[in-house]
Amino acid sequence: MVLYTGEDQSAVKAALQKAVAEAESQGKKVGVIDFDGDIEIAAKMFFKELRRYDSEKVDIIIAAGVSEEGLGYAVMNRMKNAAAGNIISV
Repeated sequence: MVLYTGEDQSAVKAALQKAVAEAESQGKKVGVIDFDGDIEIAAKMFFKELRRYDSEKVDIIIAAGVSEEGLGYAVMNRMKNAAAGNIISV
C-alpha cells in the first residue's frame, strides 16, 4: 500500500488520482482507499477495504490519509502500519 498524506486534501486527492492513472497505465490492478477525509468512516471501514482488496488480488493499494487529530491519530497509525513505510507527503 502507498499512503498519500498532507494538509491540503485537494492536493492529496490530485496526487492520488495521478498515482492511480500511472499504475493503471502500467497494467496494474489498483485498489483505491479514499474516505474524503471522513475520520469516522475511515475508522469503521479501513480494514474492511484492505481485506476486500486482498481478496480481489489487486497489485497495489493507493490510499489517502486523514487528519491526525483525535480519532484520526489512531486511524493514521493503522494506515501507516499498513503502508509499511510507503508514505508520500504532498
